[in-house]
Amino acid sequence: MERQTKQASVFRKVIFKKASFTGLFLYLNHTFLCNCAIFSPLFCIKIGTILNVNCFFMMRNKLQGLFSLFVIPVMMVGCATSPKKVSPSKRIYIPEEQVTFNRPIPTKTEPASYRQWLGQGENYARVREYEHFLMRNNVAHIIPSFELLKTARDWQKCGRSEYMVPNRELWNNSLSTLRVFKYLIAAKILTDFEVTSVYRDLPLNQCAGGASSSKHLFNSAIDFRIGPEYPQPQDYAYIEQTKFKLCQFWIQHGQSLDLGIGLYSSGQIHLDTQGYRTWGPDLTRNTSLCNF
Repeated sequence: MERQTKQASVFRKVIFKKASFTGLFLYLNHTFLCNCAIFSPLFCIKIGTILNVNCFFMMRNKLQGLFSLFVIPVMMVGCATSPKKVSPSKRIYIPEEQVTFNRPIPTKTEPASYRQWLGQGENYARVREYEHFLMRNNVAHIIPSFELLKTARDWQKCGRSEYMVPNRELWNNSLSTLRVFKYLIAAKILTDFEVTSVYRDLPLNQCAGGASSSKHLFNSAIDFRIGPEYPQPQDYAYIEQTKFKLCQFWIQHGQSLDLGIGLYSSGQIHLDTQGYRTWGPDLTRNTSLCNF
């Protein structure tokens, strides 16, 4: 009887231990699976298959939601991956092409004919007096004197002088036009140019075919040429670009400056400050270089 009592006591202890272990196992199994999914879903899948399939399926819905949270960052990291650097030995160098019409400004040389003319009569003294007047008005050395004193391109055909100092009462008339030239040169609108005609007396103006009311008679107009006297094909792009910039200046400031700009069939450009207007070879706006 005593022996049976001991056996029953031992059996109850074994059963209790098994039951406790089984309960503890189930509790840990449920707790582990239901919480580890938050941290390592893939690991839980393996453990859930071994330990408790039912709990794994219970957590499937949670895993599906969490899976998307892991997939999106991975995709974003993949898209943000920096491109592979090309080794210098494999890099292809393509030279940059720069289109520009900038060209060196040619040096102006005093012609021998001007030096010869200076030595005649009172020409030298009158030229220096006129240059001092221009200097006092801050418009000296904008155009060299051997161009500023040119009369007309037809001077020789008309039997007149190539150079001429205007009468003193006309000196002030040149100031406003020279100030415009000063700005055009400073702004690099005009760089490569040559002045061909400024002041003309009445006989020369009539012989050269100038208008009876020509602004050259009053020393208030300047004719000039862009580029060389005999342009080459490579010069035309620069000439056209300069004409375009001149017109842009005339459109923006011409009215306030009372600026007139004209184009002759010879290619010479006329500039004065005696009226806001523009014209071309037919003496109308239709053929003007600014008719666009």
